Amino acid sequence: MFSRSIIEFATRNVVTVAEKEKVVNAMKTMVSLDIRRLPIVRGDKLVGIITMLDILDAIYSWISDGTSEGSLYSDIYMKNVIEVGTRSVVSARPDTPVSEVISLFLRHNFGSMPIVDEAGRLVGIFTEWDVLKIASQLDFPHRVRDVMTRIVYVLTPYSTVMDVLEGITIYKFRRYPIVDEAGRVIAMLHAKDVLKYFASDDTIEKIKEGDVKEVVNTYAIDIAKAPIFLAKPNDPVVDIIRKMLEYDIGGVPVVNEEGTAVIGMVTEKTLMLLFEEGPPQ
Repeated sequence: MFSRSIIEFATRNVVTVAEKEKVVNAMKTMVSLDIRRLPIVRGDKLVGIITMLDILDAIYSWISDGTSEGSLYSDIYMKNVIEVGTRSVVSARPDTPVSEVISLFLRHNFGSMPIVDEAGRLVGIFTEWDVLKIASQLDFPHRVRDVMTRIVYVLTPYSTVMDVLEGITIYKFRRYPIVDEAGRVIAMLHAKDVLKYFASDDTIEKIKEGDVKEVVNTYAIDIAKAPIFLAKPNDPVVDIIRKMLEYDIGGVPVVNEEGTAVIGMVTEKTLMLLFEEGPPQ
């Protein structure tokens, strides 16, 4: 499997965005299609990529800077995507082996890799979600404790959207368990929920009116969701991978055996650790 070409596992009908498209339209496309990134093209040539994290980082930077004479809407939402996205994109060829791309993901913390032909035309995209699909077909003997991260950014019912933006931008966390006073998980907030919030018509209208403080002082729990399931340290990794794919979620809180405290997270990125020693024989 790992010697096979990346294009066999990649998404071929790639949704793209033109370099002069506005950020607000890219946000709405990501939300409506439930995707995290859009390759930026000029004609059929790849010239960059914009991700939900690029957008949320730009929003946080504008708000925290506080010196702009313009508005959040004009300065960020109405920018061309190429101004907010990444121009220097590492790409692969269709016949690049899966093992080589996973190795690049591990070494450089990539979450995706566009696939281009010899003429630079975009022909597909391979993501960490595709790696998860591959992992689900393998017989890993590991337990959750072997791959979970023990550094967790936990929110309370009183944490705000601004707190989450800070966590996303500064600490690079994409998923947040929200816990009650006893430490039990009562909700989960993902970065894509935050993007959905900032892309909503109601939020955009408030931002246009200059009510940015009201937008970012909203309680994070108000835009969060109930956790679909929780993991425990001794759960088999293969079971968690299959559940993540079944429920279409990229991160799961790990709780102690009593379920009274969050002790870690399992995410697509932490599951990459399964491939550090090579695939199971």
